[in-house]
Amino acid sequence: MVMEHRPYLLPATLLVGVMGGAASTLAQPPPKTDTSPPPTFAGTVELVTVDAVVTQKDGRPVAGLQREDFTLLEEGVKQEISSFEAVDLPAPAPGRPVTPRPPVSTNRVADSRTSRSFVIVFDDHHLSPLNAQRAKAAVAAFLDKGVREGDRVTLIATGGAAWWSTQMEAGRADLLALLKGLDGRRIPDSGYDHVTDYEAMRVYVYQDTLAGNRVLRRFESLGLNLPDLRDRTRQEREEREAVTLPGVNDLLVESRAADAYQRARARNEVTFTALDRALKALTAAKGRKALILVSEGFINDPSMDAFKDVTEAARRANVAIYFVDTRGLQALPGVFSAQFGPAIDERDMSAALADTSQEAAGSELLALDTGGFAVRNTNDMLAGVDRIARESRTYYLLGYNPRSAPRDGRFRRIQVQVARKGVGVRARKGYYAPLDPAVAAATPPKPRPKATAPPRTEKDEELQRALDSPYPADAIPLRMAAYVRDETLLGKARVLVDTDIDVADLPFDESADGGGRLRDVLDVLLVVAHRDSGESYRDDQKIELALLPGTRDRLRQSWYSHVREFELPPGGYQAKVVVRDRNRRRLGTVTHEFEVVSLEQLRISSPILTDAVQQAEGRGLAPVLVARRTFPRGGALYCQFDVYGAARDKTTGKPRVSAGYEVRRADGTVARRGEPTPIEPTSLGYLSRMLAMGLAGMPAGDYELVLRVRDEVAGKVQEAREPFTLVTGSSPSAP
Repeated sequence: MVMEHRPYLLPATLLVGVMGGAASTLAQPPPKTDTSPPPTFAGTVELVTVDAVVTQKDGRPVAGLQREDFTLLEEGVKQEISSFEAVDLPAPAPGRPVTPRPPVSTNRVADSRTSRSFVIVFDDHHLSPLNAQRAKAAVAAFLDKGVREGDRVTLIATGGAAWWSTQMEAGRADLLALLKGLDGRRIPDSGYDHVTDYEAMRVYVYQDTLAGNRVLRRFESLGLNLPDLRDRTRQEREEREAVTLPGVNDLLVESRAADAYQRARARNEVTFTALDRALKALTAAKGRKALILVSEGFINDPSMDAFKDVTEAARRANVAIYFVDTRGLQALPGVFSAQFGPAIDERDMSAALADTSQEAAGSELLALDTGGFAVRNTNDMLAGVDRIARESRTYYLLGYNPRSAPRDGRFRRIQVQVARKGVGVRARKGYYAPLDPAVAAATPPKPRPKATAPPRTEKDEELQRALDSPYPADAIPLRMAAYVRDETLLGKARVLVDTDIDVADLPFDESADGGGRLRDVLDVLLVVAHRDSGESYRDDQKIELALLPGTRDRLRQSWYSHVREFELPPGGYQAKVVVRDRNRRRLGTVTHEFEVVSLEQLRISSPILTDAVQQAEGRGLAPVLVARRTFPRGGALYCQFDVYGAARDKTTGKPRVSAGYEVRRADGTVARRGEPTPIEPTSLGYLSRMLAMGLAGMPAGDYELVLRVRDEVAGKVQEAREPFTLVTGSSPSAP
C-alpha cells in the first residue's frame, strides 16, 4: 500500500522535562585537569596485568615462549604468574573486505575490551608543514599494515582538529580521509636571533651561563647588531665571559630565551593535555594498548608537572607509548648553516650537535618509561612503523596477584625477565598500589601550577572521559540512528539523530512522589563531529523522568527516544552520546557513523523504517521515528522517504518521479515487490512517499528493503538499501 506525502512523527511524548541548550557549532574543548582519585589495581582482588614484548637484537619479536620462560619480580620479590597468554597474530592480509556501516548502532554488543587498542596522536603543535607530510605517510602506513579487523583505533590531533575513534576495518577510510586534512602548525623560527627550545630552558629556567654564552657567540657570528658586542676583539669578548657573574646571562640572550621558552612550554601544555586525556580514556580497556606519538618531539623539562602526569597516566592505564620522530636524520639546524653567515665557533660545534638531540629528549624518554621505543634519527620511518606493527602482533600477557601490596598508593616497580639468551624484553615498569579510602580522604590534592595555555571551558569529567573512550559503556542500553532529511540553509541538510534509551530498568526513586511515579534524571551529552573539517556540534541535555508504572512497562519494548536536530554540511560524521542516570550514576555510550551526501544531486532521504504509526493532526497516519531495525513477523512494516534534487518538467514546472521497492531475503531472492508508480508532487514540488508492507507469511530472518527512484525528466536513477530483521514474538528490544 502506498500513501503520498505523509510526515513522520517523533515518539509519543512522556511526562518528562528536557533542559539544556540547543545544538551549537563548537570546538570540543578538553576537560579540566582531573583531581579525583585515579583508578588503581586492587592488590588482593584484581590481577596486575603486564604485557611483555620479547625481541631479538634486530628488533624482531620472539614468539613461542611459555609461562616457565618468564620470571616476574615486584620490588625485587618473585611473583607467581597466575595467568599467561601468548598472542601471535598474523599480518593483515591485503585487500581484506570492509564491513559496511550499520543503519543502527548499539552498545549491546559482545565485549571487545580485550581487543587491541591504538591511539595515534598527530602532534600538529610540534610538526612543521614539511614534516607533517612525513607524519601522514607514517600514519597511513600503520593503518595499512599495523591494524586488523576488530582493532580500536583513535586518531587525535593535539590542536583539536581531530578526535575520531573507530573500529577496523570499517573505519579505515574515515581515518585516512581525516588524516588527509591535517597539517603541521609549527612554523620553524629561522631568524638570526633564534634560540632552540633546549637552549631556552637551560638559560631561562636554570640560568646556565655556558648555554647563554654559546647563544651569545652565535648571535655575534651571525652579525646581530648588538651594541654591547660591536667593535670588540675576540680577546676582549673572552675576557668579558671569564669575569661574568655566575648565573648571569646577557640581557638580550635572557630576553630571547624567555620568549622561546614560553612558546615551547605553551606547545608542550597542549600536547600533554591531549596525551593525558587519551591515556585516561584507555584505562578500562584490558587488551594490548599502544599510543603512537607522531611528532618532531619536545624537550625533557623537569619543571613541568604535566610530563610526570602523562607518564603516570600511561602506567595506570598500562599503555605503551611509541615516539615516531618525523625530523628524520639529525643534523644541525638551519640557523647554523653557511647560508646564515660564518661557521659557528669551534667550541660550540659538539654542544650544538648534542643540543639537537635534546630537542626531542622528552618524547623519547616518555616512550622508554612506558614500555615503548622511539623511531628516531632515520629517514626510513616506514620501517620504524612496521616494527611497531610487528610487536603489536606478538606479545605476552602475564598476570599475577601481588604477594604483598600495602594500600599506600605508591608506585610498585615491576621487572620481567626471560630465560633465553640474546633477547630483550620490554614491559611496563610498574603500577600504583591501591590507596586506602581513609588515607585518600585525608590527603589533600597536590597543588597544580597555573597553566600557560589559554583557559578552557570546564566539563563534567565523568561524562567527558566516557565520551573520549573508544569503547562503549553498556550499563544503560542504547541504540542510535541518524536520518538525513531536507536542505535547510544553503549547503546544509537537516539531520535527526535519534537515541533510543532503555529506561525500564533504571533505579527509579519512588519516595519523592506520593503519586506512584517513578523518577530519575538523565544527563545526556551528544557530540556530532564532522570528519572533513574537525568541527564538532555539541548538545547537553537534562531529562527529568516521572513515569507511571504502566508507562515503564510499555517502554520495555519501545524504549525512550531522544531526538536532536542538527543542520550539517555534506561529509562524513561520527555521533557519540553519553547517558548517565543520577540515581546510581550508571553510564551508557554508543557511537554511530553516517554520511551526508551532496545536496546537489538526486537523492533519497534516510528512509524511516518502523512498525509504529501515529495519527498526525489533519494529515492521517505518520510513521514514528525509531532507532532499531528488528521487527516482529506477521505485522506491518512502514517506510517513509522523501526525494530531493529531481529535475522539473519544463511544461508543468514540477518534477516527475516514480518509485518502487523490493524486499529481498538474505539469499537475494525477492519476498515482496512494489512496482514503480509516480509520486504525486505537492504544489511546491515536494516529493514524499510512505509504504505500508504486510509481513504475513514472511519467516523470521534477515531481509533488505531496496528502494528505487527514477527521475523521469533527467533519466537518473537512485537506490537506497535498508537491512532489517524479522523475529518471532512481540516488538523486540534488540537493534
